Amino acid sequence: MVFNVMKTLKNSLPFRISLYMNIILLYILIYSGYKLGLFEKFLSVFYRVMPENITNTLPTEIQLDNLIFNGWWQEEVKYQAIISQNQKYNACLFGDSISSMLGNNLGNNNFNFALSAMSTVSLVEQLKILNTAGVKCSHAIIAIGTNDAMYFIKNEQFIGNMKAIINSVKQMGANRVTLLPAFYSTVEASYNPGMAGTIARVEEINALIRQVADSEKVVISGDVIKPLFQGQSLKENLTTDGVHLNAEGRKIYREALLKLIL
Repeated sequence: MVFNVMKTLKNSLPFRISLYMNIILLYILIYSGYKLGLFEKFLSVFYRVMPENITNTLPTEIQLDNLIFNGWWQEEVKYQAIISQNQKYNACLFGDSISSMLGNNLGNNNFNFALSAMSTVSLVEQLKILNTAGVKCSHAIIAIGTNDAMYFIKNEQFIGNMKAIINSVKQMGANRVTLLPAFYSTVEASYNPGMAGTIARVEEINALIRQVADSEKVVISGDVIKPLFQGQSLKENLTTDGVHLNAEGRKIYREALLKLIL
């Protein structure tokens, strides 16, 4: 009896109309939340409050840059701010693990502020701290975007972050700003979402970097790092894991940076 009533109800026109209307309303709510950035805000809070062993099991497609909530990152940036407080450098390098592996050996009066896992999200916050510490840089080299290609970030947010980064380094006294394109991984690594962004996404990020360089009237220097790549992939003989540079790769990258600094 109950089954027959339910079957009749589901086949009725008012029920179907109500169902369709609810589906449409749900779609509108989800789409509106996405456009307003509510999904990203939810994920940011989720990553902040949930235990690391749980967040690490989430699909890599929705990984966020949550470095600013990590104690090690906070201590590293605090240390950078302390040792460089009120210092004025000729050139400052900002970037992720690819750049941080070079160490602080870019010559006298130059400083490498790059840290592992950085993206534009955490770089915005790092620069706020360094600005507060009175750090000054005449030439800012910004090698960021590789991890943005892997993390979950909307194009609009990436563009906004890049503009904020350029504005911050100018506040630090940079009269010369150089952007580097996001680095390609090897083709094999690009298929592993836990290691790198896809080649298509790296290309998209690089297109956004070029867009920002044009609008902000700053230089983008892709030619200096071309020896690291073969087409749209990192050369196999210059990497340890398909993403990071080996000794020979770091040598080439360091020489490229020194050309920019001189």
